[in-house]
Amino acid sequence: MEAATSASRVPAVVHPAVMSDPWFMLAVLGVYLYFVTVVGPQFMEFRKAYKLKKLIMAHNLIQVVSCLYVLKEVFFITDNAVQYFWECRDFGKSQEHVRRHFELAHFLFWLKLSELIETVIFVLRRKQNQVSKLHIFHHITTVTLVYVLLHFNENGTAAYFCVFLNSIVHICMYTYYFVAAVADKDFVRSLRPIKKCITVMQMTQFAFILTQVVFQLVLCGIPAFALCYYTGVIAAMFYGFYDFYQTSYQKNKRHKSLTTPN
Repeated sequence: MEAATSASRVPAVVHPAVMSDPWFMLAVLGVYLYFVTVVGPQFMEFRKAYKLKKLIMAHNLIQVVSCLYVLKEVFFITDNAVQYFWECRDFGKSQEHVRRHFELAHFLFWLKLSELIETVIFVLRRKQNQVSKLHIFHHITTVTLVYVLLHFNENGTAAYFCVFLNSIVHICMYTYYFVAAVADKDFVRSLRPIKKCITVMQMTQFAFILTQVVFQLVLCGIPAFALCYYTGVIAAMFYGFYDFYQTSYQKNKRHKSLTTPN
């Protein structure tokens, strides 16, 4: 256990040993990347796909419940004012606010690591086509962003605006995945338009987050390292999801319009 060594505006806090430096996180992400791109596909090459239905259901349900808990904590930490993303905010008006601020950050660290299981499930189900560069980039960088939140955040509870948006998106997304795992194929087919809506929600959240960055930079100031890394990651995610949207939905729509007889 080591005390956090961030700027003076950030209250001193003791992080768990695995979060006090980046080595544990980097080791986990390295193993994850090696497994989902090399070891996993090789292991599954001559094997039947695992069904893993119970694991999928449990994983999706845990994610939904966890995100509901995150929302509850975010509302408490921000005094129900998280939506005012342009405001500069300190770390709370009481020791309880500060304590729960960092407890939530610690919880998010484990939550984002648990999301890596999703890619492992894709590999074990022989759905390697879903293990895209965007998918891997998204999962790896969200873990690192939580690490930045723990050690380099000087914007107080304003940093939880992106967590607030992301939790809403994930509640919708993992609820859809849970229903898709338990429902019959015809019903799941009828829900396909929801996947498009979820992609739009993801792009919208990134647009709001980038808007907040501008306000926070002008009105509050953001440490240079955190600003460059955070903005770069979010911008790359926005572009990646926009490209995915264009490829998966707009091109298919144009293709259908060209092949439909008059």
